[in-house]
Amino acid sequence: MSRIAFILRFLAKLRFKILGHATIKDIPTEKFNELIGELISKGWRKSYEYDNYDAWIDYGCIHLRRKLSLLKFEWDNWSEGSIEGPRLLIEAIAKDYGFVVTHEWRWSEYDKSQSSV
Repeated sequence: MSRIAFILRFLAKLRFKILGHATIKDIPTEKFNELIGELISKGWRKSYEYDNYDAWIDYGCIHLRRKLSLLKFEWDNWSEGSIEGPRLLIEAIAKDYGFVVTHEWRWSEYDKSQSSV
């Protein structure tokens, strides 16, 4: 990995930890879509949706916001869905829906060395 890429990934992981975020990974597409719909019906609003030419073919991303809370939903055709956001909120969603929480940034699993920040 180039030095610049290493530094950028290190900073992203550091930001993730400083903000106290957590992730739910490997959510099957059907459950992922259902969860987005349920949260929108509970008052969350869509503040961003990735809409490039490959949207929801190779990659998709939606941000849901409620008051000061932000959840980032990402989907790709390899690992399916993930949700990233404040640790307490992610842990509550995981408990309600039976998901497993990790305290690592979603993309850190692709680093060659598994050292954490």
